[in-house]
Amino acid sequence: MTTKNLLISTLLATSLTLGASSPVEFIQTTKQHSNSISTQIAVSLHARGIEEETAHKLSQSVINTDEELFAYMVKTFSSETGITMKEISYELGKMALNKKRADFSSYSFLIKLSQNVKSSYLTQKELHTIRDIATKNSMIYRTFS
Repeated sequence: MTTKNLLISTLLATSLTLGASSPVEFIQTTKQHSNSISTQIAVSLHARGIEEETAHKLSQSVINTDEELFAYMVKTFSSETGITMKEISYELGKMALNKKRADFSSYSFLIKLSQNVKSSYLTQKELHTIRDIATKNSMIYRTFS
């Protein structure tokens, strides 16, 4: 078995074990979400008074990887934590203004993002969920980037 096949098999087994979305769902949804994430960030920035063109450039700067891969990781985080895309795009807009990049494969980044949105400490269950999301996103990031 080649290294690539081994990685894909491991990723698939882990995804199924941890309850990740199916590959078919990934293909169907990433196209519609990839454009909307950077657009939602830009809209959030534009609502704060940033010019539209500048808002689009800033929204692109916060994304640290392929946009479809980024969209999938954001969707995974959103669906498993219950944090809305609007809340995520608002926080990513703040990051773009501070010239920071988003890393949805990082446990510490996901904790910080969750605490900023919820404005409170996270429960043990939420921390466990975020750990699982970070693990899945990290494996996906390493496999496809």
